Amino acid sequence: MHKLHLVVVFIFASIVSVFAQKMMFEQPLSPRIANYEIHVKLDPEEKMLYGKEILNWKNDSGDSIEELQFHLYLNAFKNERSTFMRESGGRHRIDRMDRKNGWGWTDITSFKMEDGTDLTDAIEFIHPDNDDSLDQTVIRIPLAQRILPGRTSVMEIEWEAKLPKSFARTGYKDDFFMIGQWFPKIGVYEEAGERYATNGQWNTHQFHSNSEFFADFGVYDVYITLPREFVVGATGVLVDEQQNDDGTKTMNFYCEDVHDFAWAADPHFEIVEAQWKHVKITYLVQPARRANAWRQIQAAKNALEYCQDRFGEYPYPTLTIVDPKYGATGAAGMEYPTLITAGMYWLVPEGIRLPEEIVVHEFAHNYFYGIIASNEFEEAWLDEGMTTYATIKVLEKYYGSGGGSLINLFGLNIAGWQFEWRGYSAYADRDIVVKNAWEYDRGGYGAASYNKPAMMLLTLENYFGVEKWKMIMRSYYDRFRYKHPTSRDFIQTVNKVGGEDMNWFFGQALYSTAVLDYAVDKISSKRKSSRFPVENDTTKTDSGFVGSGDSLPELSTADSGDGHDSSEMQISTDRIFYENKVILERLGEFIFPVELKVEFNGGEVVREQWDGKDRYKIFLYERESRLKSAQIDPDRKVYLDVDFLNNWKTLKTSKAGIFKYSLRWFFWMQNLLQLVTVFS
Repeated sequence: MHKLHLVVVFIFASIVSVFAQKMMFEQPLSPRIANYEIHVKLDPEEKMLYGKEILNWKNDSGDSIEELQFHLYLNAFKNERSTFMRESGGRHRIDRMDRKNGWGWTDITSFKMEDGTDLTDAIEFIHPDNDDSLDQTVIRIPLAQRILPGRTSVMEIEWEAKLPKSFARTGYKDDFFMIGQWFPKIGVYEEAGERYATNGQWNTHQFHSNSEFFADFGVYDVYITLPREFVVGATGVLVDEQQNDDGTKTMNFYCEDVHDFAWAADPHFEIVEAQWKHVKITYLVQPARRANAWRQIQAAKNALEYCQDRFGEYPYPTLTIVDPKYGATGAAGMEYPTLITAGMYWLVPEGIRLPEEIVVHEFAHNYFYGIIASNEFEEAWLDEGMTTYATIKVLEKYYGSGGGSLINLFGLNIAGWQFEWRGYSAYADRDIVVKNAWEYDRGGYGAASYNKPAMMLLTLENYFGVEKWKMIMRSYYDRFRYKHPTSRDFIQTVNKVGGEDMNWFFGQALYSTAVLDYAVDKISSKRKSSRFPVENDTTKTDSGFVGSGDSLPELSTADSGDGHDSSEMQISTDRIFYENKVILERLGEFIFPVELKVEFNGGEVVREQWDGKDRYKIFLYERESRLKSAQIDPDRKVYLDVDFLNNWKTLKTSKAGIFKYSLRWFFWMQNLLQLVTVFS
C-alpha cells in the first residue's frame, strides 16, 4: 500500500477511534438540549479557574426565543449581599463561610454568538424570585436575532472564576479542590403548558440557601488542564490525557445525557477501583482513610443493586466517589451525575453506618436528581424525599440485622427510618410539601423535603404492597427519566398503576399540613354474669356438677308450673363472661385507614379494619376471656403517624416498660450528640 494511503488510513482510523471512545450510548437517551464543550485551566495557587465553553443550545419549544438566561452559581459566595448569604447567614449544614478569605465568584469576560455577534456588554443581572437586586447568580442576555423553534444556536463564552474556601458543595481546602456549579450554565426554557408554565418562560431561579439545581440534559466534553501531580475524578469517562510542556496535563472527560458536570482534584488522592456489573467504581480516597474504603465501595454496590432492581437500569458505565480532605466537610455529601462526594471518618466503628448511609444516599440521587431530574428549586421532595426513601430501603436490606440499619452498637439499634421519622414528627405540621424550596425556614425545609416524603412513600408501599409498589416506582422511572416530571406526574402514575384514585391521600400528604395521629383512647374489661337453666342429664360430671369459675349450680325444688313433678330437681348456673371495650381516636386531621389488633388473656387475637374517618370508633367484644391489650397499626405500616406511643394500651400497666423505653431514648440521644461532635 502506498505511504499516502497509509497516512490517510491512519488519520481516518484515529478519528473513528476517538469518535468511538466518545460515543457512550448507541442512541441518545435524552433530548440533549444543552451541549457543552468546555476547556478549563486550574491555577491551584491562586484558586482560580480560566475557562472557555462552546454551548450548543437547542430551542426545543414552539416559541421564538428573544433572550437567554444563565446561572452563575459561584456568585452566591461573592459577598454578604447575595441571596444565598442573606438567607443562610453564611452557614450551610455544619459549615460556616470564611468571610475573611473564603469568597468566590464568576465573571464572564466574553459572550459571542456563532455569527460573531458580541453580546458581552448586553449581559445584565436579574433576580426572578424576589426584590434582591444585589444578587448576581442569574443573568439575562437579550439576543440580536431570535432563536426560532427547533433551531440550535451556538455560543462561545469565556469566563474566569475564583473558587471559595470549601463551603456549600464546592471550593478548596489547601490543595484539595471540589469543583461544582463552576461554569456559566444555561437555564431551562419552558413553553406554555410544560410543567406548570402558563406562558413561555425561563426557569432560572436565584441560588438560594435551601435550593439545589435544575438544568436540561446534554453532552459534556470537558478538557481540564492542571499540574501533573494532581489526581482527578470527574463526571463521565476519561477518554484522553495529554502531558504539556509547562508541567501541566490536560485530561478529557466525556459524558452523554447528563445535566451537570463536576470534578475533583487533589495530589494526594489514592485510587481504589472496583467493578459492579457494567459499572466501574473509582474511589478517590485520602491516604489516611484508605483502609476503610471497602465500606463505602460495598455500600455503592449495594445501592446499585437495589436501585436497578427497584427503579430501573443505571445506564452509565462509571461511578466516582470522592473522599474530601479533612476539614473540607462543606464538600462532603453531595451528588453530581456519575460522581458523588462522600466523607469517610476513620474513627467511626462499623456499627455506626453513617459512611455507608452517605454513599447510598448520594448515589440514589443519581436516579431522582440525575436521571429523572425534577426541579429541585420548586419541588425538592421529588428528589430529596425519594432519595431518602431509597436510602432507608437499602440500609434496611443490607444492614438491617437486629433492626439497627443505621446504628448497631453496644446494644443500641437505630434504623434509618427511625432517624428520619424523628425529623418528620418534630415538624409534621410546619409546612406543606409542594412548595418553592427557598420559601421554607430551615427546619421546615428538611422535614418537608426529606423526612415527611420518605415517611409518605414508606406508608404507600405498605398500603399497596411491595410488588405493586415496585411496579409503580419502575413505571414512574421508565416513563419520566430525562423528562423533568412534576408532583402531578407522580400522582398520576400512582393512580394509574396502583389502580386506585389516591388524590384523597396526596391532597393531605403533599398539599396540606394535616397531621396523622391515631390512638387507642381507652380499653376496659368488665366481668359480667347471666343465669340460665341447665338440663338435669347434662349437669352430671365425674365430679358431680358443672359450674363456671368458683360458682356452684343452684338447686330448686319449686313447682315449675309446667305440669312436671315438682319433686324433680331443676338446676341453673351462672355464665361468667367479660364485656370488653376498645375506643380508638383520630387525634389529627389526616384521615387514613388503620388496623386494630386486640389480644385476650386466653390467647385469642382479633384484627379489625377502620377507615379512620370518624373522630372515634368503639369496638365491643363479649368473651369468656378478659381483654389483654389493643394496638393500632400493629405491624408498623403507617409511618406517617406522628406518635407511636399512643398506639397501644394494656390493662396491666408496666412501669418497667416505660423505664426501659426512656432509658433507650436517652441512650440514643446521648450517642447522637457524640456523633455530632465527631463529625463537626
